[in-house]
Amino acid sequence: MSSWMNNLRAFGRGANPTRNQSQPPSRGNTSSPSPYSPSSLGPPNIPPTPASPSLTTAMSANNNAYHDNGTKKIPLFFREEYATFIVKGNFMTLAAKPALLEEGEWLAHQIVEQNRLLGGMIKATQAEDRSTGRLLCNDQICSTMSAGPTTYTWIDTNRNPINLPAPTYIKHILTWVNGKIQDQTIFPSDSFTSAPPLPSPAQIAGDPNYWLGKSSGFPQRFETEMKNMYKQMFRCYAHLYWQHWLFFWDTGLHRELNTCFIHFVNVGRLFNLFTDKDIEPMQPLIDLWVNMGALPQIEKFEATPTAPASAA
Repeated sequence: MSSWMNNLRAFGRGANPTRNQSQPPSRGNTSSPSPYSPSSLGPPNIPPTPASPSLTTAMSANNNAYHDNGTKKIPLFFREEYATFIVKGNFMTLAAKPALLEEGEWLAHQIVEQNRLLGGMIKATQAEDRSTGRLLCNDQICSTMSAGPTTYTWIDTNRNPINLPAPTYIKHILTWVNGKIQDQTIFPSDSFTSAPPLPSPAQIAGDPNYWLGKSSGFPQRFETEMKNMYKQMFRCYAHLYWQHWLFFWDTGLHRELNTCFIHFVNVGRLFNLFTDKDIEPMQPLIDLWVNMGALPQIEKFEATPTAPASAA
């Protein structure tokens, strides 16, 4: 497993700066403003100014988009022959929490790693199309942030949903996630020197006010923030598949995309970071991987109630 794990970890490292080894260990590795965290420097400056991603956008019914009903064909990325990876192995090796690590610390590590891998995939679509001279994902081709029949909207400063071109939406998501990771009120790292003691099941059960990551210094809203970030990162993957699959196929990068996405999905399913409604646009591919044995069988879940986030 070590060789393909190293390959996966190495993917996209050029997109992020190297950590300063003279500084204390940090849970984050990128820097940018966050639209609605307490330490925000303000929302991205575009007219009309967007404030945050939409957290409650209704998902369009998309069964006809991926089932062959006589008029529609199944997209290539929902077919088994195209759902392969760059590696062979058990993806649980990358997703399962180490026994002696607190779950909040593990999820903080995962969100940073998943953000890095997603950034590498998005960067691939920012190359110039030689036939048009434009970026592959541009405002003309991707005038909305869509994934098949599903369109995602942004919330502006007046709390109204607005449509943004996909490149703009994705850019703001990357800025927003990076800002969250660097926000010391969500991912405290200034005084972080070593992993805190792992709380015992008895300690957790005996604390009526326990929340995910509490023993590691994460705030009560940490779990909600994680789920919001994961939902938005999922939307970026869904757009890459539905709008840019042929590019990944033509360049031979489709297996890298599949590998990064299955790792992302595996973590999300194991730790209940998204709901069935969130993953609708890519559900057929996830079901296919479950049937193939690449993803474990997990019972259907509903969102776990968590503390309200500032943006909810």
